[in-house]
Amino acid sequence: MVKINVLLENYSINDKLKAKHGLSIMIQHNEKNILLDVGPNNYFAKNAIKQNINLQNIDYLFLSHNHSDHTSGINEFMKLNNTAEVYLMDKINNKYYTKLLFFNIFIGTKLERKYYSRIKQIKNDISFNEKLYFLKNNTTEYKKPNFNKVLFKKENGKLINDTFEHEGILVLEDDNELIIFNSCSHNGVLNIIETVKKKIPNKNIRSYVGGLHLFNPITKEKESKEYLDYLIKNLGKMKINIYTGHCTGRSILEYLNNNLGKSINEINTGMEYNV
Repeated sequence: MVKINVLLENYSINDKLKAKHGLSIMIQHNEKNILLDVGPNNYFAKNAIKQNINLQNIDYLFLSHNHSDHTSGINEFMKLNNTAEVYLMDKINNKYYTKLLFFNIFIGTKLERKYYSRIKQIKNDISFNEKLYFLKNNTTEYKKPNFNKVLFKKENGKLINDTFEHEGILVLEDDNELIIFNSCSHNGVLNIIETVKKKIPNKNIRSYVGGLHLFNPITKEKESKEYLDYLIKNLGKMKINIYTGHCTGRSILEYLNNNLGKSINEINTGMEYNV
């Protein structure tokens, strides 16, 4: 099995571990230590200490996408670990924004320039000997979350709707089955699953770990019942174990759990799972 430790998420299982809107997950797979995201600040590192996890032992860091609630702890990580390979499906200095009323709020990564050379900024799929893959989404046949409409990328001095080409899909192979990690699922969980099926065919997908982008933390808006039922209908056919939190929203998670049952598991700061 693949073991995960949730270093940071919106909620915590006890008062000793800090919670914040964001995500950071430690993954143990084939004798490698993998970190997915570093949250919005240094809380992931403080929580790692309390969970007896040494971040100096991380072999790979994958930044799921170029948003601050997943990447702003990057400078802290670089201070603690000078050997890990760090991957991003994007250019680190690309600029991303969200709109709130009449304001454009920067939500990109603020990486100290001295660390730029450590980021492997990739454009296409990459695979590793440890049955580990970091993939680019290339499927758009299913609906995407509606909340993407308030998220933008700056190009040539203008804000344009973000297409989320910078959202990487982390996939691990274990016992001839696949585990998908996608921290926010901006491209839509169904498109992400379909992409993995096409790129790594003839493998059963056992688990999906990450947020589903069904809740806006600023406005507190929830995805429509129509879209949720659309997800439930399609996910119900797949029999995939889902471990979710962060941008899914707790009330949405409850609705999914009531309709999908035991296949839905909540992730919070401090939780451990074999996925």
